[in-house]
Amino acid sequence: MRRKAVAYLVPLLLIVISVSACNKTEPDKPKEVTRKVAPLDPWVLTTLDSEDKTPALLWNGLIGIRIGRDGGGKGQPFFSIDEYDTKGEEKIRTLESPLPYGFLLDGKPMPITGDYKQSLDMRTSELTTQWTSDKATVKCVTVLHPLKRMIAQRWSVTGLGTGHILDFDLGSNGHLGSETMLATDVEIGPSKIKGKIIATQAYKPNPSVEFVLSLGRSPNAIDMLAARGIPTKLSPGWDRPLSLLQFQSIDNEASSTWAERWKTDIEIDGPLADQQAVRSFLFYLRSAINPEGRMSISPFGLSNQMYNGHVFWDSDVWVFPALALLDPSSAKAITDYRQQTYAMAKQNQIPGLPEGPITDGWDWKYAWESSVSGKETMNGPSQKEFHISGDVVWSASQAAALGFETKDDLYKLLGETSKTYATESFTSPDQPDLQIRGVMSPDENHVGDNDLYTNLLAQWVVNGGTWTEPIRSARPVKKFRLPHDEKSFLTYDGDPVKAYKQAAAVLSIYPLQYPPAEKQAKVMMERFADKVIKNGPAMSDSVHALIWARIGEQKKAYEAWHSSWQPFTNQPLMLFSEKRTKPTTYFTTGSAGSLQTVLFGFLGFRLDSVTEQGAAWSKQLQGNNWLSIKPNLPQEWKSVKLKNFTVLGHRYTLTASHRPSGPDAAQVIQGD
Repeated sequence: MRRKAVAYLVPLLLIVISVSACNKTEPDKPKEVTRKVAPLDPWVLTTLDSEDKTPALLWNGLIGIRIGRDGGGKGQPFFSIDEYDTKGEEKIRTLESPLPYGFLLDGKPMPITGDYKQSLDMRTSELTTQWTSDKATVKCVTVLHPLKRMIAQRWSVTGLGTGHILDFDLGSNGHLGSETMLATDVEIGPSKIKGKIIATQAYKPNPSVEFVLSLGRSPNAIDMLAARGIPTKLSPGWDRPLSLLQFQSIDNEASSTWAERWKTDIEIDGPLADQQAVRSFLFYLRSAINPEGRMSISPFGLSNQMYNGHVFWDSDVWVFPALALLDPSSAKAITDYRQQTYAMAKQNQIPGLPEGPITDGWDWKYAWESSVSGKETMNGPSQKEFHISGDVVWSASQAAALGFETKDDLYKLLGETSKTYATESFTSPDQPDLQIRGVMSPDENHVGDNDLYTNLLAQWVVNGGTWTEPIRSARPVKKFRLPHDEKSFLTYDGDPVKAYKQAAAVLSIYPLQYPPAEKQAKVMMERFADKVIKNGPAMSDSVHALIWARIGEQKKAYEAWHSSWQPFTNQPLMLFSEKRTKPTTYFTTGSAGSLQTVLFGFLGFRLDSVTEQGAAWSKQLQGNNWLSIKPNLPQEWKSVKLKNFTVLGHRYTLTASHRPSGPDAAQVIQGD
């Protein structure tokens, strides 16, 4: 990072603090082996472990910032939604954190020696870090503006001993002394995001410092939109930072915005750990996407550089349904991104398919790893996961049903994808059903012929987005080969039913809701659910839990749901990892899957072309689709209230509870 100081940058000043204190030294104590655990709180996430290396995370869909255990930014990454390369692999850029390093004591960093606590209040998004060092107490409160590129911190130190020199360290930008206000321009990243820092300090025996950073949009944003063929006309000064607000103004804005967001909430009358977990999923997902960012969401959002910040089917099949009823504007950003990258799909031809009926590659395909332009950035075998275009259309059909997509946009996607699937499938004398060769299964450990999930999506697409009769057509239904044996459907041709990286065959039950697969749900779950490797991603357990709930196996559902998040949230502040054994966070796909279990499994939401049999409530959507509710609560939850979910612009509140016998009860009341 390169920071450019303006002419009125103040000179270095030091603060000498004189407070009586005992200089008695105490012998070193052995470190405790057992780590302290904070009491559970339904609204506050807390860690008492100062040694865990996983930094805290705050993001708002425009910027993502990591905060160290001490509250500072030294050595931590920073990400902006505008800072992607626009050539080559179009990777997201890792930027140096603009946050200060905190206080220096006698010219050296202050060590954390005890009484450590870092907590994230999900009601306000405030991150508070407090710890002691040499009998002084340091406190830092960090907050992001929920809708703008602004970061604010308030630092304070109390109880420092006699004769020490205390200095606020702004890293490469210098230091801050007493009775001063530092104002400096900053430039962050290769395309030089413009910003301005103000740090203020009033002279007190116990110093307090406010640090505020406001960033403009990166000039790189123009190149990003141009890469998609989107013309841009931006007014002068569009990339300048907004007028700086004081810490309290940003803090107030965050509190009021989150108070409005939490009007939509999931209240669980059950174990406190379950309530805390569900709210953490809501908090991190809601703050991960901003429609003004002009991007969808990668599996790790703006938290790290995993997968280069690229967009996968995760956003369409896992994140979109989790947010569609709870935060429609964020969900719509996912479908908007796919529409913006529609033209690039025509250029994503994939050569190298098996010889025979398919020789030219796919003529139109959404990228397996999509980024700035929407072009395919992946060179490996994952390019052959040809279900990706079907996933995009599946998500678009749900978006259209909920009023996020126009009918014309949906038919455009259906038509192009249908033509591709029809062109790249074939029949043979001994197999009249259409086949697709050489595809990678969602299992990701197999490349072969006739993947069940891929062929089902192809069948659904070429028949006009339906499992029955084609839309607006009198032509007969086209059928694709769906591998099966005498017991049930199989994952792909030649499936040995032995081991899988992640759920694949059961995706025919959910999210696809293919009626014949749903009739086999119990048999398929008993065959496939326990054969997913333990080190696979979290979504397998969440989809298993959802299906178990729908078929009335509440005990198995609840256990599988816990398995979908508990081993993945052992990091501080319930940061979600992709795998049990690797604490790389924040994995939005995993938390979205666990949230889907609550919504579409336990609460029993179902979006379909027909109403759910035995539904307690249903509402007609766009395009003759229906939203139904049929709760399947675990016994551990007495009741659940889903407040103010949104359907076609109207808000509703669902209360679900157990009945002594028969289906669980559901009451839905329309709000404003």
